Amino acid sequence: MMNYRKAQNVEQELNKSDLPFEDCLPNSQKDFLWMHVKGGTDVSNVIGFAQAALNKGEHRIVVWSGSGGGVGKTISCAEVLKRSHPLFQVTRMAYTSVEEHWKPLMEGLEDLVVNRQIPTLHILMSLDELPDSIDGLQKPNTQTDFWEDDESRPQQQRRQPEQKPQGPGGRQNKRPRPGRNKPAQQGKPVPEGNQATS
Repeated sequence: MMNYRKAQNVEQELNKSDLPFEDCLPNSQKDFLWMHVKGGTDVSNVIGFAQAALNKGEHRIVVWSGSGGGVGKTISCAEVLKRSHPLFQVTRMAYTSVEEHWKPLMEGLEDLVVNRQIPTLHILMSLDELPDSIDGLQKPNTQTDFWEDDESRPQQQRRQPEQKPQGPGGRQNKRPRPGRNKPAQQGKPVPEGNQATS
């Protein structure tokens, strides 16, 4: 690809009918707030908009969607919104088609179009109760297996540090290091040529 430069990305346009929530949305709730989150989205702005829509009763359901760099922010938006409203949540993964267009840098080469499938996260949040039969349903004020309480986990045995033997006076005996002590300290006689003269 060193002889090409990237020209543009053309992402597949999604419609509400493309969302993977056919089993979650009752016919009366087909009109919901759909929030598209991208990598450059200001999280506080979109959360404020969604909270206002729920508070005013304009919508009972919010769907957050994000792909690529927007996936992390999509999760953040859903988690923050759950703190202010008791919401039933269903999270689904899907794929979005993206066409990458590449232009040649040398004569004689043709334009390239690469089709990629990128993961897309969709999170449905509803003020109205959703049926227990829905796969992956998370009820308000509940935690998933990923967020277990510390009290519910078995206590892990901690390894105690080994006690080193102590010498006289309560000090720990230090292990002699070969080659680090001076010959006189090791009990070896000092050669005559090395004795200091006064």
